[in-house]
Amino acid sequence: MKKLYAFILAAMAAVSASAQIVVLNEGTVCKPSETIVIKAVEEAYDLGGGEYFYLVECGTKQPVLKNEGNAKANVKVTIKSADWRNIMWCGITGQCMMMGSDTEVRQGSIAAGEETPLQVEGSFAGGPESYGTYNVDVTIESNGKSDTYKLQLVYDASCAAGINEVVADKTHKPIYDISGRRVNRVNPGQIYIQDGKKFIAR
Repeated sequence: MKKLYAFILAAMAAVSASAQIVVLNEGTVCKPSETIVIKAVEEAYDLGGGEYFYLVECGTKQPVLKNEGNAKANVKVTIKSADWRNIMWCGITGQCMMMGSDTEVRQGSIAAGEETPLQVEGSFAGGPESYGTYNVDVTIESNGKSDTYKLQLVYDASCAAGINEVVADKTHKPIYDISGRRVNRVNPGQIYIQDGKKFIAR
């Protein structure tokens, strides 16, 4: 009987040690009851001739999932949002895709002591007319435990960094579309990548 009891305790300790997935936002452990606010960062570029484009990143400091246990953990992450048409998800698998419906699911694994970015981003067109807040529910399942967190992706006047006067053809780094093809001009509403950063052209 004592051996059985000891075995049960050891099994419980092993599960507890491996079930240590936490959400960190700027180094602080988040509680499911708290709302995680992710602010966009806007940079506006004057291309001359009345043309502008906006680099709008939805938060340069994204929450991460960290495995604080001593064994690899499998995770299943579900995001749900009524604003799904304006949400891009790059986390867990490393593939950046716009949501195709109001609910998306990704699965992966995190090694002991390692972390992976959640990277749920709002796609804002840029400029005051596209200010807004997108709400996203994120459910994280691992080792039989499930927690749901609330994200707010915010783009407002406090995110603006002003206008940068630059000459695009001479000082800008190459711009690529989402498929990795280099482009010479950007089309409004389309997603592009420049210097490793995504933006939506206005």
